[in-house]
Amino acid sequence: MIDLQKISFLCLMLCTFQSILACDICSCGASNNTSFTSGLNSNYMGLSYNYVHFTYKEGIVENSPTANDYIHTVTILGQYFITEKIQVNAVIPYRFNKREASTGTVKNNGLGDATLYGLLSLLQKESKHSLKIGAGLKLPTGTFNLQRATINQTSATQLGTGSLDMLFPFQYRYEYKKVAFSANGAYFIKNKNSDNFKYGNQTQLNFNVAYAVALKKNNTITPSLGINYDNFKPTERFGIVDKRTSGFMTNANLGLKANIDTWVVGINYQAPIHQKLIEDEVRFEKSVGVFTYYRF
Repeated sequence: MIDLQKISFLCLMLCTFQSILACDICSCGASNNTSFTSGLNSNYMGLSYNYVHFTYKEGIVENSPTANDYIHTVTILGQYFITEKIQVNAVIPYRFNKREASTGTVKNNGLGDATLYGLLSLLQKESKHSLKIGAGLKLPTGTFNLQRATINQTSATQLGTGSLDMLFPFQYRYEYKKVAFSANGAYFIKNKNSDNFKYGNQTQLNFNVAYAVALKKNNTITPSLGINYDNFKPTERFGIVDKRTSGFMTNANLGLKANIDTWVVGINYQAPIHQKLIEDEVRFEKSVGVFTYYRF
């Protein structure tokens, strides 16, 4: 039998948000981190929905049953410019986790870990290049239950890490006529929670190319193609490092976004390119996300 505690640990390592990733794999590592990659230089309030599917073998033999983890996340997002160069962002997710295994179906719903961070613009507004760096905190608002993670009859996905973590995001964007290239990412420093458990530090990167098609009244529709990469260090408890829980995941990302007056709506789809999760015992299958922003 695969160690469900290790699967649960990995499920939280790849998702600090999103979608932010938030996945962490199982909750939002493969999700659409629209907060980091929105590219909007205006104040907004937003809402997103993300669906993620993972599979894993319940046993070690070749014909072992395959179990499914389904994660549905509804997220409230906001961005506000304090000055022309300084902005603050907030991300509040609510998760609906479900595991379907040979032993039955288990659900685990609730508030996830909220994130607050700020960004500082380093380049002039007139430049075709945009570079922002920042810092923030991921708050332990989602429930972490160590006992739940070790019981086969309970969902392996957790709602939160139980720890107060730091993050250091960056956003780069270059525009040439109707084409835009963006590179976004964040580095997360994880701390111990009340169970003396520490998730490994994590790196998230996103590279994206988009092409804006003009509509009436200066509105646009923008298809995009990109790659998301997530790398994470091993977890540890009481100073004992579990090397099996280090890993990575690379996904292709296909998106479509429309700017209509003060509204932005969009959809994107992620599919795996290359991954190594729990020594290939867990597999990311796909992710679908939709979002909308109101700019003010």
